[in-house]
Amino acid sequence: MREQVSSCYLAGSESLLIHCAEAWLDRGHVVRGVITATPQLVSWAEERGLPVVAPGKDLAARLTEPFDYFFSITNLTMIPGDVIAKARKGAINFHDGPLPRYAGLYATAWALFNREESHGITWHAMTEDVDAGAIYHQTTFELGAEETSYTLNTRCYEAAIESFGPLADALTSGRAEPRPQPPAEKHYFARHKRPESAGTLRSTSAPSRIRSRSRRSSRATSSLR
Repeated sequence: MREQVSSCYLAGSESLLIHCAEAWLDRGHVVRGVITATPQLVSWAEERGLPVVAPGKDLAARLTEPFDYFFSITNLTMIPGDVIAKARKGAINFHDGPLPRYAGLYATAWALFNREESHGITWHAMTEDVDAGAIYHQTTFELGAEETSYTLNTRCYEAAIESFGPLADALTSGRAEPRPQPPAEKHYFARHKRPESAGTLRSTSAPSRIRSRSRRSSRATSSLR
């Protein structure tokens, strides 16, 4: 099916939004506005001649231009249901973890703390329930032995950039087929969830296990503070 020119709003607070927006614009699509309070993103949008919309109260009423898609990219604020409803073809969020196993916050840090062998990123439909919508695209990759929160966050960033273009193509050509998340596998990490025993180690554990756990715990809990 041939791609159609589509429009969107994007909301976010980090430079990943810029990369995705540029990919969208390079394909001939339209950005109605950028919802952000981050100076770097504001400056970029103004240089690009794109409207900047302040996040916050009455957002739906302030999105006056009709639009097809709403993209939430590195955005940590809840998007109201009336905003999601205004997206004629879908509202989609980027999540830095494989759903449904790593829903919620600090997904990369928790993955390291849990000594996962793989991780990934997910583009999913936005609903009023956090990280619960159908999956449009998911990328997974193996974790290295010396992985840290910094390297894992970087790999998630790169995976998001690499996958957004194909996602945009699938959406605008009508080939996107979101699939429901398996409800039995969901694990939600809340904002105030912390490791058991405050991340301390048992002196009775085997030395090799303490060393391994200590390296992973120190790298992961630094991102949980």
